[in-house]
Amino acid sequence: MQYSLILRRLEAYRRKMDIPQTELAKDLNITQSQYSKLELGKVKLSYGILNKLYEQGWDIDMIITGESSAPVLPSLASAFSETDNKQYISSMKLCEWAMEQWAQKEQKEEKIGNKLLKIFLGSEENETPLQKLRKAFGVSQIKMAEIVGVNIKKYRALEKGELELDAELMANIFKETKCKPSYFMDERTFYLSVISEECRYGENREKQLSDLLLIKDKFK
Repeated sequence: MQYSLILRRLEAYRRKMDIPQTELAKDLNITQSQYSKLELGKVKLSYGILNKLYEQGWDIDMIITGESSAPVLPSLASAFSETDNKQYISSMKLCEWAMEQWAQKEQKEEKIGNKLLKIFLGSEENETPLQKLRKAFGVSQIKMAEIVGVNIKKYRALEKGELELDAELMANIFKETKCKPSYFMDERTFYLSVISEECRYGENREKQLSDLLLIKDKFK
C-alpha cells in the first residue's frame, strides 16, 4: 500500500471537514509548518498524531486503508457504556457467543475481528494488541516482523509496546491481515465496531443481542 495514498486521503479528509492546516496544527499542538510536512510526507505520520486525530473523531481506518470504520450501533453503544470491567467482559462474551452461532449457521470463515475478540476475552491483561494479533494468526515473531515490514529487533520492541506503530506500518498490517488501524487506536471500541458490522449481515441480529444483554442486566 503506497504511503502517498495515505497522505492524499489525509489531506482530502481535512479539506472535507473544512479545517485549515493552521487550525488543525493548533489542535494537534504542533506548528503549521510541522503539519504541512506531515501531509507532504517529509515527516512520518506517527501513532501520537493519529491518536489525537482519532480522539477528535477522525476516521483513521479511512485515512490509512481507504475503508471506513463500521459505525457502532446505538443499542450497543448504550449497552457498553458501563465502566465496570467485569460487566463489560460478561457482555462481550455474550456477543461473541452469538456471533459464533451465526458463523456456524452460515458456515462462514471467521474474520480477523472475530478472532481478535475471542482472544481478547481469553487473554491476559498485559498482552499487547500486536501480541494478540500474532496469536490470532498463530505465527512466529519472525513471520510477524515480515508482515509489519520491520526487522525482528524492531518488531520485538513494537510488540512489547516500547515503540509505537506509525501510519505506514499500520497500512502494512492491514494489507497482510485485514486488521484495521482502529484496533490499535481503541481496542474496545474496535470490538463494538466488529459486532455492529456482524449485526448488519442478518435480520434481527441487533435485537437478538439487545435481548441477550437485557437478560444479563436483570441478573446483575
